[in-house]
Amino acid sequence: MTRLLVLILLLGLAHAETLRVAAAANLSPALPEVVAAFERAYPSVHVGITYGASGQLAEQVRLGAPFHIFLSASPVYVEHLVQEGKVLEQRSFARGRLVLFLPRRLGPAPEGLEALTRPGIRRIVLANPEHAPYGVAALAALKRSGLYPRVASKLIFAANVGQAAQMALQGADAGLISLAAALHPTLRSRGSYWLVPQTLHPPLLQVAALLEDDAGARRFLSFLTSDEAAVIWRRHGLERP
Repeated sequence: MTRLLVLILLLGLAHAETLRVAAAANLSPALPEVVAAFERAYPSVHVGITYGASGQLAEQVRLGAPFHIFLSASPVYVEHLVQEGKVLEQRSFARGRLVLFLPRRLGPAPEGLEALTRPGIRRIVLANPEHAPYGVAALAALKRSGLYPRVASKLIFAANVGQAAQMALQGADAGLISLAAALHPTLRSRGSYWLVPQTLHPPLLQVAALLEDDAGARRFLSFLTSDEAAVIWRRHGLERP
């Protein structure tokens, strides 16, 4: 009986499908929950996730990395792949928000970007705008608010918004990061944030790109825009598009 159970398990694993998903780093607080819900609905499909900056992941896709789906924090990188014939289908599934995060040691909660001019703030971290949409948004917000000349010398850059969130607690005095990261218990218990008005930066529209014509991948693409997924996205600070 034991051998039979082991054989059944091995056969099940052999027939399980693995989806390879390249995902923008800002999704790391929420995506595991979405994946868990999807795998409960489709137990024969396993989802493997690779996180990174959207621009860097898009470059990997362009060079032939074997992903089924690419989840970008900006439609710009997906559009580049569309032009190269890499995308079979695309869907917007959420909208992110940029926040200014301050550790508690830097004083009261910020009430605007002007908080970045406080004397105790010497290092401001943001994702690298060369390949990270949240970095592009952060830089745009600083420039449109007129603060950039006053804080430019304080800026330091992280590889992606996930790393920027980590550095906002250790290694920097403030961070322009995602709302999803700021809502994580680790940051929420050790600092406060202010929502940056969306009029100050390009929209942080999350777009899913289907890269391979695969039944499991198409199911996952549809699940990303489902009501069940929307509840999870919202809990982590991601709005409907």
